[in-house]
Amino acid sequence: MTRHPAFVGLSREHHDGLLLAVRLQQGTRALERLWSHDVKWQTDNVLDFFAKHLEQHFHDEEAILFPEAAAISTEGRGMVDALLEDHEAMRRLAGKLREPAGELPDQTLKEFGAILERHIRREEREFFPFCESHMSEDKLATLATSLNH
Repeated sequence: MTRHPAFVGLSREHHDGLLLAVRLQQGTRALERLWSHDVKWQTDNVLDFFAKHLEQHFHDEEAILFPEAAAISTEGRGMVDALLEDHEAMRRLAGKLREPAGELPDQTLKEFGAILERHIRREEREFFPFCESHMSEDKLATLATSLNH
């Protein structure tokens, strides 16, 4: 299926997020040449990715896309609520990684990876298709301009 131009930028960003998510879940089974198994390195990598990519990605979705999708229907509102819960869970886990106390960082990393993967797959398989089929072409064109800045 071809993605509407409004969502192409977000989908491209999802590619790197999925790579990170899978590697985090693989832990020590991740390919050595692409990924260090040192928990400190992994933690720094996740926090760097979060700061450089996810914060802006989440902001764009929350400020631009989610309000439009939530206004479509109760189904849209439900999808948005679930996606917002994922954003908050990832923010909470990133906070834990910044100040590790109590939980083992490697468990937090795996949990972050699982939520990130689920979130991306939900957006790609359910949320974007919902938006593409329920939003007018004019609305999608406006979103394309706003999201692909």
